[in-house]
Amino acid sequence: MGTTPSVSVIIPAYNAAAFVGRTLASLRDQTFTDFEVIVVDDGSKDDTAEVVARCALDDVRVRLIRQPNGGVSAARNRALSEARGRYIANLDSDDMWRPQFLERTVAALEAAGEGAAFAFARSLWIDTEDELLPVAETALPARVGYRELLLRNPVGNGSAMLMRADLVRDIGGYDGDLVRDFGQVEDWQLLLQLSWRGAVVPIDEPLVLYRIMPQSSSHALERTARGALEVIRRCERDGPRLAKPDVWAARSLTLMWLARRAMGQGRRDLALRFAAQAYLANPLWLTLPELREPALKAPLKLSGRLLRRGRDGGARAAGGQAGPEELHERLLGELVGEEAGHDAGGDRGGEGDGGRTNPELFETADGGRNRQSMNQVD
Repeated sequence: MGTTPSVSVIIPAYNAAAFVGRTLASLRDQTFTDFEVIVVDDGSKDDTAEVVARCALDDVRVRLIRQPNGGVSAARNRALSEARGRYIANLDSDDMWRPQFLERTVAALEAAGEGAAFAFARSLWIDTEDELLPVAETALPARVGYRELLLRNPVGNGSAMLMRADLVRDIGGYDGDLVRDFGQVEDWQLLLQLSWRGAVVPIDEPLVLYRIMPQSSSHALERTARGALEVIRRCERDGPRLAKPDVWAARSLTLMWLARRAMGQGRRDLALRFAAQAYLANPLWLTLPELREPALKAPLKLSGRLLRRGRDGGARAAGGQAGPEELHERLLGELVGEEAGHDAGGDRGGEGDGGRTNPELFETADGGRNRQSMNQVD
């Protein structure tokens, strides 16, 4: 390739032979053609490299890099170090884009000018056979910024964004330590950090096909919880100043999202624990509209009992002098400590399940409002 491409598409791949060919086929169908593709085979044990190599024979824009297994962030950062484009788009090895994805996102960023950090489009969910899953579609908010990304994360997954390469590099790329220590929430941290540096450009059009895999394990949910709370803690420490109620709401909404996922897996015990922790994490949580969901009635009853017990115990420990914020911070410390205690194992090193689970976990009374919350998580 003699000229510098406008976009570098980076694809981390670990044991992705079943899907990566379809992912690359969706790139060949793009109406915007000025891009390169960098696939990093992260020590796969299947035929991932062979599938990519065959695709590269038909498309000179595709380049394959092989490395020992180092995890998804290491693979992305390796691709980032090789990327030449002005814009970076991450595409997971089992996701796909509709033909207009790059055309629309590039046009949106160009129109927004140098003040924009990234653009993103809406996602649809597909199963392992590429069939659309029946998840309610909802419009994006009129405005998306740091606060909205922290509380709701309408981006939803790492395959939905087109980012300015210079800003991604200024941040340092994807945080591999975060994945190693806390689970796969590096996409969420990166987009939050980008939002500190520039405007977010939403495209209210479903251009991303996000693949839902079989249910993730309870251990993965616990790691996601710990990781998400760590991201929120880092935002409170390093990011633009947020009002305390927003920080509380971010913690509480994150834990309730995990409670819904656990309920969908049949893990009522884990769902109740997440719901109770959500209650403890936000003194103002009864004002949150998500609490009207019928599926949460049982967790909420238990949470109420736990909160009353926590208040009584906290007040006694403080000699009857503990105020709401002091009590909240003490309970939050117990919450984070409990999550750390439950994290008994490490990440497998490759591309984990990233939190991709059955969409039934997200069905809510508001018609699917939470369908795109947080990849992990991916």
